[in-house]
Amino acid sequence: MPKIEDLRERLRYTRLPFFRSEDDGSFEQNIEEGLTSSTFDLHQNLLGGDERHGLENTEEIRKIMKKYKCNFDQARLIQQQNKMKANGIDPRTGVPIDPKAVYFS
Repeated sequence: MPKIEDLRERLRYTRLPFFRSEDDGSFEQNIEEGLTSSTFDLHQNLLGGDERHGLENTEEIRKIMKKYKCNFDQARLIQQQNKMKANGIDPRTGVPIDPKAVYFS
């Protein structure tokens, strides 16, 4: 059984999921990699002088595009549906999957 100090030390340097990855790059790189579309147009970010870093989770999106042979918009949809499922939400309805959940309409 690991000691609490060992676990604490190991978890101290664990990357949290909302931190940016070094692979995310810039908007220019995202466009070159095909991570833009008419419904999610990164060209407007460049034309508008947007100084933010590029998109987040690009590695995950690229993997989805390759695995399912889909375009950028479809990959973003799949990614969001996977996030919803992982958080106990039905991606079709947006309603919690937990049968004990109480919600009002």
